[in-house]
Amino acid sequence: MIALQFGLSIAFFVLFIGYFLAGDSRKRIKLSIALTLALSALCLSSLFKKDESGQWKVTIKPGLDLRGGTQFLLELAGNTTRSSLDQAVEVIRKRVDSVGVAEPVIQPVGEKRIIVQIPGVSEADKTSYRHQLERVAKLEFAMVHPETERLTEKAKGVAPQVPVDYQVLKLRDRQANGKVNETPIVVKRRSEISGKSVANAFRSVDQLGRAVVIIEFNSDGREKFGRLTEQNIGRRMAIILDGEVYSAPVIRSAIYGSCEISGGNMSPTEAEELASVLKNPLENPVSIVDERGVDPSLGASSVRSGFLAGWVSIVAVGLFALIYYRWLGLVSVFGLVINMLVLLGLLAQFGFTLTLPGLAGLILTIGIGVDANVLVFERIREELTHHRTALESVDSGFRRAFSSILDANVTTVIAAALLFWQGSGPVQGFATVLCLGIFSSLFAALVVSRTGSEWVSQIGGKPALHMMQFLNDAKFQFLKWKGPAFAFSGLLLVAGMVAAGVRGEKALGVDFTGGDLVTFKFNQKIDDGQIRASLGSLAEVAQYQRSPVGGEEVLSLRTSFGNGEKAGQKLAQDFPQAGFQQLQLDKVAGVVGAELQRKALIALVLGVIAIFFYTTWRFESSFALGAIVALVHDVFISLGIFVLLGRELSLPMVGAILAVAGYSINDTIVIFDRIRETFRGGLHGNRESSMNLAINQTLSRTLLTSGTTFLAVLVLFLFGGRVINDFALILLIGIVVGTYSSIFIASPIALLAGNRGK
Repeated sequence: MIALQFGLSIAFFVLFIGYFLAGDSRKRIKLSIALTLALSALCLSSLFKKDESGQWKVTIKPGLDLRGGTQFLLELAGNTTRSSLDQAVEVIRKRVDSVGVAEPVIQPVGEKRIIVQIPGVSEADKTSYRHQLERVAKLEFAMVHPETERLTEKAKGVAPQVPVDYQVLKLRDRQANGKVNETPIVVKRRSEISGKSVANAFRSVDQLGRAVVIIEFNSDGREKFGRLTEQNIGRRMAIILDGEVYSAPVIRSAIYGSCEISGGNMSPTEAEELASVLKNPLENPVSIVDERGVDPSLGASSVRSGFLAGWVSIVAVGLFALIYYRWLGLVSVFGLVINMLVLLGLLAQFGFTLTLPGLAGLILTIGIGVDANVLVFERIREELTHHRTALESVDSGFRRAFSSILDANVTTVIAAALLFWQGSGPVQGFATVLCLGIFSSLFAALVVSRTGSEWVSQIGGKPALHMMQFLNDAKFQFLKWKGPAFAFSGLLLVAGMVAAGVRGEKALGVDFTGGDLVTFKFNQKIDDGQIRASLGSLAEVAQYQRSPVGGEEVLSLRTSFGNGEKAGQKLAQDFPQAGFQQLQLDKVAGVVGAELQRKALIALVLGVIAIFFYTTWRFESSFALGAIVALVHDVFISLGIFVLLGRELSLPMVGAILAVAGYSINDTIVIFDRIRETFRGGLHGNRESSMNLAINQTLSRTLLTSGTTFLAVLVLFLFGGRVINDFALILLIGIVVGTYSSIFIASPIALLAGNRGK
């Protein structure tokens, strides 16, 4: 398979070079067909492979939000070094591997954090993983004070007075009914033997059939333990783990072998976990500062919803293209299929993980792909009116649309690249798919669609290129409406700011403020007033949520950090008839939320700056100013409307906002490109009339591309499921606002700045 893929890659690059060097259209068509076949074969060979049973399966790795599982972000305490971080990674890997988890992801992040992704873990089972990851497993053997009972009884419940070289710890003893009794015990501060002397630990059973953990020492540890027990026969020795005394047996004889930890009535699972952490102790304590969990059932539901949205989107956009552009629409649909195949093949070839926001990026790619085709086809329509032949119209249409397509997609890539750099997890997944989707869309539009259009023009001539018309001779005076447009935008901005001020931190999700966000499914709906009364101050927000189309209703709780599961236990206790079952839990420490806020702001600011410089380089400063004002306008108004609708801003929303920024600048640059062309054409009239002419000439293209992208995202909003509903909503708002600003904000600002510069 590797040899086949290597050969196909070589063939693709050779054919790709030959395609762009070919001058004759017939030769170029043949090379394009061969090029497309080679790339399709390469993508299919990467996308599918046989498993051990001989069945073909898709090789794209689904993220945790699609297959279910848990992600922990661990932070090491104290001063850390690279060696201590590597030691922690290795220890945690051994702990996770000991329970047989398939394909866990464990890797360092920065200087003192570790990300752990465990797929296929239900919400009910992940508590044991959390405990196993956080335990330091500091094992100590220390002698018990010979008069510990007298000292503790004399204290009569208060802290006993003990010698300076001793300390009071808790001796835990679990009863058969599961209740744990803790009694004070006086032990020596200085341990005799530490966990460094442990060579192995495993689960076993005692004479009564109770689960215990057997500890085996290394050679040095066996000698130390043997001498210790030989010298202290008749005394009690405490076995201490992470500051708790698990047992304190009386030494009956010298022991030069293994040691047993009983800890009362441990369950077999607890004994297995204890043995695992004893074998793999951590040098530095760790804490979980971020936790994201999705039950496998919710992941499976998200996959079904996401792919349903994808298929419906392809069919809806494809039908529009066929009805409006006829034969060229068929070419567009074929290009769209190749676009999706190439994108999925690239994801598989480079081993990228597909997340739920990444799935949204796939659907957004459909809109981007059609956008490029619409731009070209509208150019072909214009060239047909200039009495050119069909083939000449196709060639000129692609050539003259290339600049607009390139500029629009470069700015989107800038936004996506910054999003990948400053983002994390699902946001990076969206950025990855968006970047790859842009490149696959460019290939599909400039190679596949061009070849199809040339073939149609050669076979059918001009009649085969006929298409429906929409606002073909528009003569609107858009720039005369700049005053009302500015006032309307100002009102929207003020309304958004007021809504943000009134809601305050409630407008920000736990990603940015820290806290727990828990989602439950249920068998019987309980009045939300009763739920709030039951939880009291334990829950900050309690509300029911439902997807727009037929989605299952769920209960969402927002609590302070670490209280999400407590709230769930309280609900289960107070309303057993409801059958609340946890589907998803996101836990974000305050320090992580502050970091995510900072990174999101950096990504937005750098995106604006980078796009400004690119637009200035490609156009002129007045156009760059108009583009940036429109971009900032779209971001703030989209956020304001989103907050006005009562939604919360989460980390994936940063991806959606930058996608809005990319789409906004995409649309604006296409209009600016036509304005620049109008200026270069030396048409008579003042600057304002020339700009109005350019906006009218691109009006049909602006509305058609916005309409097809809006249609693709609307399908995602309706059928993509509850989890991605907010993401799709902000994209829908951004598409509408971006289309409006390209005409009524960006162009008037460019006009005013250009006139002032003269």
